Amino acid sequence: PWYTQTDERVISGESIVRNLFYGIKSAEQFGGYVGVGYLPDSFGQSQDMPKILNGFNIFRSVFWRGVSLDVCKYREFKWVSEDGSSVTTYNIKNGYFYGGNLIYSDNVSEVEKTISSGCSTDNILLPVGGDQRYVDFNIKERIKFYQEKTKNNYQYIESSMEDFFDELEKENNLQTIKGEFADPSDSKIHRSIYSSRYDHKYLNDKIERRLIYQLEPLMVMAQNLGLDPKTHMLERIWKKLLMNHAHDSACGCNSDKTNEAILSRLIEVDQLSYSAYDYIIRKISESLSGKDENDLVLFNTLPISRKASSKMVITTKLNDFVIKDIGGKIVPHQVLKQDKEYGGSIKRDPSEYDENLYYYVTQVILDCNLEPMSIKKLVVNENSKEINLENDVEENLNNSIDNSCYKIEISNGEINVLDKKKNKWLKDCLHIEESGDDGDTYDYSPPKTDARNKLKFADATYSVTKGDLYSLLEINVNYLLPKNLEEREKNINSVATKVRIKISLDQSNLIDFHLEIDNEADDHRMRIVFSSGITSETSLSDTPFGTIVRENTSEHIENWREIGWREEPTPINPMIRFASLKDHCNQVVVFSKGIKEFEILNNSQIALTLFRGVGFLGKPDLINRPGIASGNEFKYIETPKSQLHKTLKFKFSILLENVMDNSYISEVWQKYAVGVPNYQVQEINKFTNTLKYFVMHPLKNTVETLNNLVNCDNIHNIEVKGILPVNQKEYTIRFLNCGEEANENGFISVANCKNYTWVNLKNDNVSETYKGEDKIFLGKFKQ
Repeated sequence: PWYTQTDERVISGESIVRNLFYGIKSAEQFGGYVGVGYLPDSFGQSQDMPKILNGFNIFRSVFWRGVSLDVCKYREFKWVSEDGSSVTTYNIKNGYFYGGNLIYSDNVSEVEKTISSGCSTDNILLPVGGDQRYVDFNIKERIKFYQEKTKNNYQYIESSMEDFFDELEKENNLQTIKGEFADPSDSKIHRSIYSSRYDHKYLNDKIERRLIYQLEPLMVMAQNLGLDPKTHMLERIWKKLLMNHAHDSACGCNSDKTNEAILSRLIEVDQLSYSAYDYIIRKISESLSGKDENDLVLFNTLPISRKASSKMVITTKLNDFVIKDIGGKIVPHQVLKQDKEYGGSIKRDPSEYDENLYYYVTQVILDCNLEPMSIKKLVVNENSKEINLENDVEENLNNSIDNSCYKIEISNGEINVLDKKKNKWLKDCLHIEESGDDGDTYDYSPPKTDARNKLKFADATYSVTKGDLYSLLEINVNYLLPKNLEEREKNINSVATKVRIKISLDQSNLIDFHLEIDNEADDHRMRIVFSSGITSETSLSDTPFGTIVRENTSEHIENWREIGWREEPTPINPMIRFASLKDHCNQVVVFSKGIKEFEILNNSQIALTLFRGVGFLGKPDLINRPGIASGNEFKYIETPKSQLHKTLKFKFSILLENVMDNSYISEVWQKYAVGVPNYQVQEINKFTNTLKYFVMHPLKNTVETLNNLVNCDNIHNIEVKGILPVNQKEYTIRFLNCGEEANENGFISVANCKNYTWVNLKNDNVSETYKGEDKIFLGKFKQ
């Protein structure tokens, strides 16, 4: 039923839902689909799959990787999510391709011994599939051959997944199993694959956030103003992105040529989604009733109240201005940067430019409250006086920045953080770890001779920018690193690596980090390590549709070779948006935009893998993955572009708090990771976005601003996963219970609601249609 065989552990939940939705929709055009959650080769199974599958009325699942005998000794079981969703599951432990032996092997007794191992019922699945397989024109003859040769009184039946499960579900004694499956007992899991080709993961994450939290809500807002939401265009964009969500594509374990194709699709989807986003905000802004030149229009695409804390660009003819709301009240803002640009025809000699054609482009940050899912218009009034940047920004050689929540300082090469609410210092709490990587695009593997370098900031230069709304500590440092594994073994450091770190504080309770690394070294891994001041034996991180608590140390980390596991059960784990440590009263959360892998060190440090640079698709006999090479066991396939010789950008943020509920963490992440779309009505700057240079008619009829189109400020322990158009008149709001209980979840307010119906993930009705009300009470649900 899938559009592509999705990765389950670092792709967002909404992307997984769209994969299944568009897969089913496409299949139905050709006669139907197999009602089984068939993901035979995904690298580990998310705990959320039963609830996702049940949301599409799918109650059966087949997969291969991840189940160990510690968890379940039988191939058949009931797999249950924490909300009670359940699927009857068959685990094909020897691979989705093992049934090929029916065609190629005459050793009937050996095949039967293998396929019957671990089976607890009389129904055994022999899947005749595979990546590179001929069409089996002789399958009926081979079934007859096996039927004649069996000595176990087996009956061989050419069947289907549906018929197999019809028989399997007659069994009443299947074991019930909960949780994710990520143990490499019978198959490789590649736990460190989530840092391979970081550049792809960063861009994919950026696109997912734009589609789910900006473009689709913008389409719903436009829909409520009379515009066609263009759901066919949205489907095209999603399908292009889903082509990159196949498990190996999403994870980056490919040849360079394949990765170039993936990157090309990502770039195309980035441009398509951004152009659609630009079109909507411009179309609405230029069609607003009573609009004037220089009006600044803000769009809150989240269904919760927030501040307009995003950086915005203002274009003016004069270099000074004030920003006011429509009532004439001044909106505080801070100037971060201002440039003087020319608006006339370019000339080879700048002295020929007309002074009257210059204008100013100013980057600002606003102190402005936004109502849930609303459009707010502000007025930019220009002044003739000279702007004085010193009034807004103070640049000096101080070594610290602060706001009401934190003080950040660099001292003696160390970064220290003061949590003002608790009056607690975290000394030397952040460093970069650099080490060798003798692995491949599938797995990190330490070299035989290695050293984990703790890179600090003793030789760094830094500058401080302070303002009322935003302060910045910028650190620049150069490191000498080994060029390759050979230099690392000889303790030679010959490659200069520039690192730029921007640490900023604004009006939120987050510490924001932007890193840039000019990477020219080979075969190494770089991680950012944050010392939390909290000690815990478990971590908390998010999954596609929930959160999960994991032990920091794998149970079989010491004896995995002795018990025959395929690779080391390294305690490196995936995340979608955050990783966290907490004790009985304190919690630290590290949010990311595109970083997908973490490890807990010493039960107190959160290590985010920034990237791994490696030079081969697959390599044999790694220290932590013995045996044949992954990907292609018969040939070394070089992947020089997977060394990532380029400038790499990383964005993450840290929250220090008391213990929080998961819905609050989700809300903080959304406000952090989802910017505020904005558009200034002006004509002197033709290059503010991708479409500004081209003419566009406003709507024939003017429209009014929106306020509280969807207001979810009054829901409890609930995350809004998505707000998306269905057609010209309908849209869906998707909710997720972030708690452990099905409590009363509060209510939402929806403007212009004529009627509403509860639907499942497939958008099929699961209730009668109700007349629209001022308040829609969510009642109780556990998923």
